[in-house]
Amino acid sequence: MTNELPHDDYIGAVADALEMYGVRPGMYWTEDDEDGRLIGVFRDWPADTVDTDTWLHAPFLLWDQHEGWRLIEEGGGRNIRDLDPEGVNPFSSPRQVACSMANALRGHLVTGPICTDGSWSWDSRPLEAAIKEWELAES
Repeated sequence: MTNELPHDDYIGAVADALEMYGVRPGMYWTEDDEDGRLIGVFRDWPADTVDTDTWLHAPFLLWDQHEGWRLIEEGGGRNIRDLDPEGVNPFSSPRQVACSMANALRGHLVTGPICTDGSWSWDSRPLEAAIKEWELAES
């Protein structure tokens, strides 16, 4: 992955955090789509990490700067869920996203915030500023 888009490093950090939980995707990428949204996609999870009772079809994780983190199951738009409506925002720490995703793949779909003592803190302001700058340049 090259660092051409403002969210490349963020998506890469999430991929690294996923690896800590043993669920590194087989592939991931970033792009700006035809609607001018920045997106990140993670897919092709290790088979032994996906609960097939929860996920009848292959799930993938999608991020965009407006909708945040969503799980999408192959097979259509009806299969979209927020990664964690209780605790993951569009700019959550990579570690929080990875923990929530690892739990979701294993069938636990809502995990909430993991820690409030600051040990998982992450300053999203540089990412948010880079995205705003990119949006202004694109308009």
